[in-house]
Amino acid sequence: MPDVEIPCVQCKEIFIFTEKDQELFYQRNMMTPQRCPRCRSKKAAASAEPNARFEIVCDNCGKHDTVPFQPKVGRSVMCKDCYEASRSRMRAA
Repeated sequence: MPDVEIPCVQCKEIFIFTEKDQELFYQRNMMTPQRCPRCRSKKAAASAEPNARFEIVCDNCGKHDTVPFQPKVGRSVMCKDCYEASRSRMRAA
């Protein structure tokens, strides 16, 4: 995967989505960023309550849990136990 130039939706500056970052985002099942790193940092700092947690139902086991991010519709979310298990499987592969 070559580096990709992406225009930030907030400040309109072009930023480089490096091959290394692309791999990291892919491994974490994250979407391509729409904001440059500076705008992402500003958005994160401005978010409500830094220690806010959101209740979820694990898509893997059905257990109720909380996560430190706002879940997005259409994206799977896992409880801590399932997430840790999937991470250990990824490391072993």
